[in-house]
Amino acid sequence: MGDHGDAVGDHDDAPSGGEGKQRVEAVPAVCGAHLIGGRYQLLTVIGSGGMSTVYLALDKVLNKQWAAKEIKCVEDPAMRDLIVKGIVTEANMIKRFDHPAIPRIVDIVDESGTLYVIMDYVEGRTLADVVFSMGPQPEDAVASWAIQLCDVLEYLHQLNPPVIYRDMKPSNVMLKPNGSVAVIDFGIARELHKDVEDNGLVDEDLLGTRGYAPPEQADPNRGTDVRSDVYSLGATMYCLLTGKDPANSAGELPAVRQIRPELSEGIERVVAHATQPDPDARYADCAEMAHALMHRSDEDERRHALLRCTWRTFVELAAAACVALAVGIVGTVGRVVTTNSDYDHWMEIGRQTSDASEAVAAYERAAQIKPQETDPYEGLVERFREDGTFTTDEEAELRSALLPNLDQLRSSEGYAGLAFDIGKLYWYDFGVDPAETSSLDRTTQVEGRSARIRAAVEWMGAAASDPDFKNHDLAEVYAGIAEFNQDIVPLINEGSDEGVYGPYFANLQKLVATMADSDNDVMRLETANLALDSLTTYPRKFRADDVSEKDMEALASDARRLADETSPTTPLLDAEKASALSTSDGVSQAIDDAFVDARTVQQ
Repeated sequence: MGDHGDAVGDHDDAPSGGEGKQRVEAVPAVCGAHLIGGRYQLLTVIGSGGMSTVYLALDKVLNKQWAAKEIKCVEDPAMRDLIVKGIVTEANMIKRFDHPAIPRIVDIVDESGTLYVIMDYVEGRTLADVVFSMGPQPEDAVASWAIQLCDVLEYLHQLNPPVIYRDMKPSNVMLKPNGSVAVIDFGIARELHKDVEDNGLVDEDLLGTRGYAPPEQADPNRGTDVRSDVYSLGATMYCLLTGKDPANSAGELPAVRQIRPELSEGIERVVAHATQPDPDARYADCAEMAHALMHRSDEDERRHALLRCTWRTFVELAAAACVALAVGIVGTVGRVVTTNSDYDHWMEIGRQTSDASEAVAAYERAAQIKPQETDPYEGLVERFREDGTFTTDEEAELRSALLPNLDQLRSSEGYAGLAFDIGKLYWYDFGVDPAETSSLDRTTQVEGRSARIRAAVEWMGAAASDPDFKNHDLAEVYAGIAEFNQDIVPLINEGSDEGVYGPYFANLQKLVATMADSDNDVMRLETANLALDSLTTYPRKFRADDVSEKDMEALASDARRLADETSPTTPLLDAEKASALSTSDGVSQAIDDAFVDARTVQQ
C-alpha cells in the first residue's frame, strides 16, 4: 500500500533501508491488546514510513496472521477523502490481480477515523533491508530476482487495461524464505488509458520515488508507459548490485562495473539498457528485459535483434531456463520457472482466505501444480469440515480433485494420513445438516450415521493398510467398524453373521476409550451414540459371540460418561448429547433382557 502523497522529489529508498522495510520495532502499548474491526488483534510493528505503520495482526475469527497497514488519521476532510479514495481504488485494482507474487487486500477497517488495510502477510525481508544489512548482492541472485520481477510487471502490463506499477524499488520488494519475491505497495499503480492524439497507452500522473522513477515520470509534458517500469527495475538492479542509491547519481547512472569490476559485461549491459533516459532506447517491455537477463552471457550481439519476443516465447524460454538451473547454468525462480512459487502461493491463499470458495479453488490450483502432494487435499478436507457438514456437492468436488491423481497420491508418504482425514470427514460430517439433524427422529438419525460410516470404509481401509502410519491402530478400529456397518445387513440376510459381533464390540471399546482423551465434542458424542445404539440393537448378538454382560455394562457406562462429560456448544451437539443420555437409560434394560434366559437357567 502506498502513501498516496509520495512525489518524485521525495526520496525514501536509500540502501540504508526505507519505507516498507520489515523490522520489529518497539511495540506500542496498543499492540497485543487492541482489536480492530472486532477481529484483528495488532501484535507488533513490522514496518513504518510516511503516513503509515504496518502491524502484524492476528485474525481472531480465522486464527490467521495478516498484515494490517494503519493509515494515520488526517484532520483535513478533503485530504482524508482523497486518501480513502486512493485506498479503495488500490483495493479494487488488486482484486483484479491473480499472481503469486502480488499479495491480496482482504479487508479495509475504519476504526475511529483511522483506516487499517488488511492484507496478506508476506514473511521475509525487503530487498532494501537485504542490501542494507548485507551490502551489494551476488549477480546471480539479483538476476534471479529481476527475472521474477519482470514476470510480475509483464503480467500487469498484459492486463486489459494494462497496469503500470510506477514504484519499483528495493523497499517495495519482499524476499521470502524460499527465495521467491513479492511486490508490495500498489499505492501509485495506475491503469493505462488511451491517448486521444497518438492512440498510445499513457499515464500522466506525476508520482514515484526519486532515483527510481524514470525522467518522463517527473515531466508534466510526457506520459509514462510500460517502459517506465523497465527503467525502475533497472534502477533497482543498480542499487542491489552496487549498494549505491541511484538518486545520488546526476544524469545517467554509472556503469555497474565501474563500482564492481567483477560483475559480468552482460549484467552491466542489461542495467544500462534498462535505464536509458530515452524510453525508446530501453527494452520495449519486461519480457524483452527478462530474455536479455537470461542470455546476458551471450557474446553474439546479433541475438539482440530477437529480444522483442512475445509473452508466449518468454514463458517457453523461462521454462527452458528452469531446466538449465538443474545442470548448473544460472537459473531463475520466477513465476514461470518455478513450480514451487506457484504452489506455495496457492497453498498460502487457501490457508489465509476467509472465503471458503476461494480457498477451495486455491487448493485445487495447488493440487494441479503438484498432484503428488497431499497438503492441498488436506486443505480441502479442512475447509469442507469447517461448517460441520460435508455436502454431496463438496464430495463431488473433492473426488474430482482426488481421483485423477490417486495413483500418484497412493505412493506419497502422507497418503495414509490423508485417507484417514477423508475417512473422518465422511464419518462425522457427510450429509449432516445442523439445521435439520437435531429434529430428526431417532431411527432416521441412526440410519444417517450408518450411511456416513459406510461411506468412510474405503478411506479408513486405506489408512489402516499402512503399518507405518502413526495412527494405524486407530485407523484399524475405524476400518473395522466401517466394514461391519457395510457388511452386516447382507450377512444377516444370508444368515452368515455369526462371529462378526465380537470383533465389532472390541472396536467399539477401543473407539470409546480413545475418545475419552479427545476434546472434539462432535467425535465424542458421535462415538457415544454409536456405542449406545449398538448396545441397544445387538446385545443378544454380542452375547452369542461371547461378550460378557459385565463388558457390555462397562461399555455402556463408558459411553454414557463420554456424553455426560461433553459440554456442547451448538444446538446440534445439545441434541446429540440429549440423545445419548436418553438412549443410555434403556441400554441397561436391553443388556439385562439379553441375558435373562441365562439367569433363568442358572436359577
